[in-house]
Amino acid sequence: RASDAAMTANLLAYGFAKRHGVVLLSTPSIMTLDNEEARILVGQEVPITTGEVLGDSNSNPFRTIQRQNVGVQLEVKPQINAGGGITLFLRQEVSSVAGPVSVGSSELIINKREIETTALVDDGDIVVLGGLLDQQETVSVQRTPLLSDIPGLGALFRSTARERGKINLMVFIRPRIIRSVTDARNVTAPRYDYMRNLPAMTTPDGDNSLDAVIRDYLRTAPPTAVAPAPVASGPIAAVPPAPVTTAPLTPR
Repeated sequence: RASDAAMTANLLAYGFAKRHGVVLLSTPSIMTLDNEEARILVGQEVPITTGEVLGDSNSNPFRTIQRQNVGVQLEVKPQINAGGGITLFLRQEVSSVAGPVSVGSSELIINKREIETTALVDDGDIVVLGGLLDQQETVSVQRTPLLSDIPGLGALFRSTARERGKINLMVFIRPRIIRSVTDARNVTAPRYDYMRNLPAMTTPDGDNSLDAVIRDYLRTAPPTAVAPAPVASGPIAAVPPAPVTTAPLTPR
């Protein structure tokens, strides 16, 4: 039944940066039940000052701080339809700290790009969200100390460079319905093998540290994909050719 199935969603967040090609920001993956909301965050918590109270003599200020999540966030709530389609309630956010508001200020500027939408997609298909276009301009000044401050002639010892860039954020989501234990193992095993084959996972003795964690702490065998069952076929019967007979023609 569709209501008994779970769903896994794979996310690819791409940033298309001017002429430097494609930059892969994050590839989070999350699994949830039908009609249940799930959330994943790849980032950090940043303290944001929300208020400040001074003391009696305008000293010892008391600040109220609220922590805000910054990074790649994905919130998804799937509804599996009777026909096998999936209705996705999605919220995708990519945020970063741009820096302080001014020199010496404790207040931060947060760059944020956010998508909140509802999409209908079939099992295993890819839905594309975006793109979120961001244009940035950078100004850099190179100067020679002292000589660049001379009135009139100082311009000969200064150079200003302006660089403009455009970033187009594209989000690709691929939901899959997990209908059985076999489907769950086939989804888990490739991710486990990817982590297992990383060079950092191999100890100097040649043992795999990830396998050791599974064996020693979880007390079970590492996950493996279930091989498809062989297709049964019956014996092939050889049919001998029928004998060919000839008879002389009878004259009329």
